Amino acid sequence: MAITAAILGAGLYALIINPILSSILLFIISFRKKPQELAQTWGIQSMKKILSFSAYQFMFNVINYFSRNLDKLLIGKYMDMVALGYYEKSYRLMMLPLQNITHVISPVMHPIFSDFQNDLTKLSNSYNKVIRFLAFIGLPLSVLLWFCSKEIILIIFGEQWMPSVPIFQILSISVGIQIILSTSGSIFQAANDTKSLFICGVFSTLLNVIGILTGIFFFKTLEAVAWCICITFTINFIQCYIWMYKITFKQSLWKFWKQFLSPILLTGILIVCLLPTYYLSDKSSIYATLLLKGGVFIIIYVAYVQIRGEYNIINFIKSKIKK
Repeated sequence: MAITAAILGAGLYALIINPILSSILLFIISFRKKPQELAQTWGIQSMKKILSFSAYQFMFNVINYFSRNLDKLLIGKYMDMVALGYYEKSYRLMMLPLQNITHVISPVMHPIFSDFQNDLTKLSNSYNKVIRFLAFIGLPLSVLLWFCSKEIILIIFGEQWMPSVPIFQILSISVGIQIILSTSGSIFQAANDTKSLFICGVFSTLLNVIGILTGIFFFKTLEAVAWCICITFTINFIQCYIWMYKITFKQSLWKFWKQFLSPILLTGILIVCLLPTYYLSDKSSIYATLLLKGGVFIIIYVAYVQIRGEYNIINFIKSKIKK
């Protein structure tokens, strides 16, 4: 309906059709599945029950939204709209795997892990398994996006978006740590420690603002802004998990860092093996090079996790085929 409205000339109003109708539909489905008795009330008592928990959560969401969108606001104001277009396209493309992976996992983690809020050792041990799994997805994915950035931009958007390639390539470095970091909020919530979530959010926002301002006003290039954002994401990642394990879990950080040893080794092997294919991009068809890079990536990835016994992918595939 939104696309049809845009074609018919609704302009900016076409953009609000999707979120409004989606929200209405979600309410109708939820109400039919779990009907509630509606009554006119201020709900003060209900609010008091969740105020201490939700207040920090609300403040974190506000500053996180501000942090996530400040770069685009400043680029549009102090650089130009063309630069904003190239940056926004790269950023949105970078966010696709992040959203499609974490938006499936994170909403499920909170209700499941909240059962362990009185046993922080069990909570941290369970979360370590999630971190290891996501590291095996995110870190190799960053490598694949880096090496396939040109092919992805050209195939999806076309030649006119070529200036977006270096920006997307730089931003793709942060995909792995962002996939893991985006689940931290669910763990702070499950541990009933939204105050720590808010504190980490404030630190993240301040650091992101400094990084964005540095890239725009000091270096004055989109590539510099992308590099600054990658650096701030990395620092935020380290700070957040130091706080989580030291303050919330009250445990050694070694259990956390240990989950990255094998994924980092796999990432290094992928970089070495994909590096020769990177120089073929200018000499061959973009479809051929994308298939080559994708094929090399899949073979090495499957072989590594299978040989190391991380995950039995072959048996998983066999079971799916039998079904």
